[in-house]
Amino acid sequence: MKDKLAHSSETPDVNELISEYKRSLDQGTTLGAIRDSEDTRFARWSGQSDDGKKWSKNLTEGVQAFPFDGASDCRVYLADQIIGDCVDMLTVAHSRADLRVNPVELNDTEPSAAATTLVNWVRTSMQNDLQREAELLANYISTYGWAAMFVGWEQQATLRNKPITMEQLIMIAQESDPASILAELPEMVADKERADQASELLMQFVPDLKKRRANKIVKELREDGAAVFPEAYLCRNRPSIVALKPHEEISIPPETIDIQNARAIFRRQYLTEVELRSKVTTENWDEKFVDAALNTSGRSLNHLDQTALTGLVSEFNRSDNLVEVVYAYTRQIDANGVPSIYYTIFCPLISDVDGNKLFALHEMLDYAHNQYPFVLFRRENVARRVVESRGVPDIVKTWQNEIKVQRDSIFDATSFETMPPLQVSKRLGMANKIGPGVQLPVTKAGDYAWLQPPSRPPATAFSLIEAIQEQADAYFGRPNAKIPQTQTMMKQQRMVNEWLRSYSEVYRQMFRLCVQYLSPEEVMRITSSQAAEAITQDAVRFDFNLRFNVSEMDNEMVKQKMQTIAQAIVPLDVGGTIDRSKLVNKLLRAVAPESAEELLTDQQGASRKLYEQTKGEITGMLVGVEATYQDMSNEPTAGTKMQFAEEIASSSPGVQEAMQGNELFKELFSKYMQNLQMGVSQIQNKQVGLTGVAPAGQGGGQ
Repeated sequence: MKDKLAHSSETPDVNELISEYKRSLDQGTTLGAIRDSEDTRFARWSGQSDDGKKWSKNLTEGVQAFPFDGASDCRVYLADQIIGDCVDMLTVAHSRADLRVNPVELNDTEPSAAATTLVNWVRTSMQNDLQREAELLANYISTYGWAAMFVGWEQQATLRNKPITMEQLIMIAQESDPASILAELPEMVADKERADQASELLMQFVPDLKKRRANKIVKELREDGAAVFPEAYLCRNRPSIVALKPHEEISIPPETIDIQNARAIFRRQYLTEVELRSKVTTENWDEKFVDAALNTSGRSLNHLDQTALTGLVSEFNRSDNLVEVVYAYTRQIDANGVPSIYYTIFCPLISDVDGNKLFALHEMLDYAHNQYPFVLFRRENVARRVVESRGVPDIVKTWQNEIKVQRDSIFDATSFETMPPLQVSKRLGMANKIGPGVQLPVTKAGDYAWLQPPSRPPATAFSLIEAIQEQADAYFGRPNAKIPQTQTMMKQQRMVNEWLRSYSEVYRQMFRLCVQYLSPEEVMRITSSQAAEAITQDAVRFDFNLRFNVSEMDNEMVKQKMQTIAQAIVPLDVGGTIDRSKLVNKLLRAVAPESAEELLTDQQGASRKLYEQTKGEITGMLVGVEATYQDMSNEPTAGTKMQFAEEIASSSPGVQEAMQGNELFKELFSKYMQNLQMGVSQIQNKQVGLTGVAPAGQGGGQ
């Protein structure tokens, strides 16, 4: 059977899209399962009361509270607590992860460095958006088992006033084709009789300029020699990311394994009337569609009740004044057999009016990467289908209920022990009430007696609760003194690795969009690299990697690592195998990630800074200023500075001339080099002290 969504056409099959949209909501992980997950996380069930007790009046008619009215009905937030811990772990890992763009080929090293700079610029400029969406995304994944990130490009145009003078207008006319009418514009402006003609010409060259404003500009130019005119410009031109909640904000066919191979992807949004009508002008939406869609305001297809999401009781319905609009993305083949991504915007509550199919817009997505603008995130990979990934509530629901039962039993047992049932002689009935200091009439022994409550050591309940907590901690990798630390860290690292692997794809799509929509000049300005042109011409050659070691969140472990590296490993590096700059970078990011970006410079920048420092000190010596000699007992830059000094001395004619005839400079330069040589010697002596021999070429004493 032919797939109705496989081939592109000017008019989309809206009915088929609506049918597939409904199927994506009704099958797989259903909306009911989503509600169950939220009920477990937020500890919601029918008959709850604000005081955390069971009351028959809150239950279905005929159902009595068990074991008695006023019994404990505590809320246990085990799932919410675990999800909170997961969210903390994932968001910290994302914010502190090291992002690298690695070259695929050897000659791509310089372009990859420029690409890294560009992606880190995006990461810095969008920091608030990234943090907000990362937290939402982590919550969605942990709660529902999967979620997706939308990655698009946002462009927003607006107007600003740009000044123009009569002199500038004359220069524009002189640079234009003498035969064009633009060459006559200054004369038209200066001639009051031709003012209307000048206004009409301005309106041709300035988009959306109204006649009244054009007349004012012409008059001001003629009388004052200067004016301002409205100029359109992009006030927002950058990537856009949105975390999407499954089955409410995004849905996919239940058989989907890889989101990039999905038959269709649906993104649902709710828009106000103002937003809908404005899109007729700004995005060329069909006006008939907008009018029909507004008639569905307040209604939604298979809509989850959002009022109870946080467990708060409210009559507010967020869709009362909103219209449900769906963006359907499909991979379709055109008449030439070329696959492309197409998107169609429709309202699932309307398909046609008077026999005409209604949709807001249908066109090819012009993103050069030719992928769906979505990145899938899964909490686990226990099955191939996306919707089979489980959230935390699916796993801990029975554990949470077990803890609730035990805590309720402790509360109720305490109530019985504090005030057990009272056995009263039948002849006394309910005539008397007990209480502190109350006098009870007694005619014979045994008129009143406490009913002995059932005996169960309270430690049993506490032991069960502790066992369940330990089980949950072991399963989800939460710190617990009874669980080996290595086991906990392995689970945490696996979770972080899966999270960052998907986030790497987010940054890859963002990079591809930057290359497509930013001008080469903007890329050059951001990267300050001649390789900017290379990355704009070919953006496919890079691998994107986000890395974070969860052990870096353990300050004590980081401290031990630093001591081991500094005291045991670095002194053995007699061959210079360790890249000291990268080592310092890594250690600083582990110890003080919040200050790393401010304190660190790239290796090229650090080397250039050291070279300029050496050059400045030699320049000072040329005019008789003695350099400040440093303590060289532990100065790792001494060898590099000495190499730079020798290079400057051999290549600078001024320095060479001073070496021949300036005795003061010769003396200052000699002392400067002796100071640096002392630093080199100190490093060599440490190596000899550790190994017992001097490296070849450095000599050694007998």
